[in-house]
Amino acid sequence: MNQPQSPRTVIERYYDEVWEKRRPDEIPSLFAAGYVNHAGARGTLSGPEGIRTNYQSLVSAFPDVRFMLDDLLVDGAKVVVRYTMYGTHLGQFQEFAPSGRQVVVPGIGIYMVKDGQIQESWVVRDSLLLIRQLNGEILATKQF
Repeated sequence: MNQPQSPRTVIERYYDEVWEKRRPDEIPSLFAAGYVNHAGARGTLSGPEGIRTNYQSLVSAFPDVRFMLDDLLVDGAKVVVRYTMYGTHLGQFQEFAPSGRQVVVPGIGIYMVKDGQIQESWVVRDSLLLIRQLNGEILATKQF
């Protein structure tokens, strides 16, 4: 019988397989059926389908979206990621029509991993900075 992957490995696989390699079919193997994401302003995302919906929404709005993992800390079953999201706004995003603008947005995710799957997460990004970039108020530069 195979040992479940370490919490760190699961999170690294999530960002690499799903986001970097664009393999959303990996989502069910990474997220538990009872998974809950306490996503702040975006509401609660439940189960692998909630993650798939979030993935499709973000990729349709920012087809080149990518995440740079700036820090990754592990404490037992919890993994904390400080990331920077990069992308070009080429599709509808919430109420924002495609603008062609570049975005650079920091965020933090806290993931609870058990039995080789993500069980729960708390992920927040700087939505105000994202909106200001989409409105053309500020240029997308890494300021943090």
